Amino acid sequence: MKKLIFIFLPFIVVLLMVVAYILFWMQVPPISEISKARITLSEADKIKSLKYASKLFQNASMYYDSAMINWNIENEKFIMFRDYKKVKENAEKSTKLAVEAIAKTKNSLSSAEELLAIKISRLESRIKEFNNKYGNFPFKSKERNELIKSKLILNEGILAYNQAKYMSSRTKLDSAETLINALHEIYEERLEDYFSQYPQWKEWIDQSIYNSKKNKSYCIIVDKYARECILYKNGIILQKLKIELGPNWIGDKNQQGDKSTPEGLYKIVSKKSKGATKYYKAFLLDYPNEDDKKRFLLGKKNGIIKQDAKIGNLIEIHGNGGKGVDWTDGCVALTNTDMDSLYSVCPEGTRVTIVGSVVSLKELFLD
Repeated sequence: MKKLIFIFLPFIVVLLMVVAYILFWMQVPPISEISKARITLSEADKIKSLKYASKLFQNASMYYDSAMINWNIENEKFIMFRDYKKVKENAEKSTKLAVEAIAKTKNSLSSAEELLAIKISRLESRIKEFNNKYGNFPFKSKERNELIKSKLILNEGILAYNQAKYMSSRTKLDSAETLINALHEIYEERLEDYFSQYPQWKEWIDQSIYNSKKNKSYCIIVDKYARECILYKNGIILQKLKIELGPNWIGDKNQQGDKSTPEGLYKIVSKKSKGATKYYKAFLLDYPNEDDKKRFLLGKKNGIIKQDAKIGNLIEIHGNGGKGVDWTDGCVALTNTDMDSLYSVCPEGTRVTIVGSVVSLKELFLD
């Protein structure tokens, strides 16, 4: 008996591994397939496939809706019992039908004029999307010039279109499309890299809200991406106020003069009344704290920060904001009215948590 067990044991182990592998992959949601289906369906919608390939488009939409319904159903199950096979199949069917709808629509659009009108609309939306997502990012001069260039070329393409110079218009529009798509790729990668720190931000946020609730106190959370200063009392949001930051706000503050707004857990160490600061009123924060000093020294040791660099200081939440641009040396600026509102309720010692975002990248662009 023991000999039989010894003989069949390797086969049993392999079988269990195979079963575990199958169960694991059945439990992994087909995010890429869903995303591809959504993007392809959106593209079909933009070129009016509902009009020119009605049945294909409607069926593609139906399969996509079914995929999303099934996804929600599976997500409600215990993880070991989830099976995303049907979700994946429906998403792939949606993509296939949407691709066919796009092809049929393009064949139906015999007029160059109509195709160009659609392309112009798509590029205008693409530039608008870029501005909405990345408009507050610190731009390198080359990339800023590329963005300006793409807009100028698009305008030239629209002018040629209005003059019925369709070949010239197409050339201009293709060039603008190449430029704006390249910029999207660059900044999407930067955004994803920045939001890789979200788990740390979330930990700080949860800790701050918990302390506010536990101690029945005020706390401030600064959301750099959303440009918001959020006031909490007893763990509940009281106000959301618009802010302005340093022009180099992406990432943490490394050294004096980098015009970056730091990220971390701080507290108000001094309240400066009107006349005691050139910025109307201000809260002085305890930056740099011990974590900042350790990170600064480590940066020097690793060669990230120059040896002759100095650590920053005098980081404040202050007034004189409302300029509509990022202009501070790393501080958080509010309008004088909003500064009055915070100043009246927040005592010295109030916790201030500065993070890149209070929501994840997925939540931020859920649609």
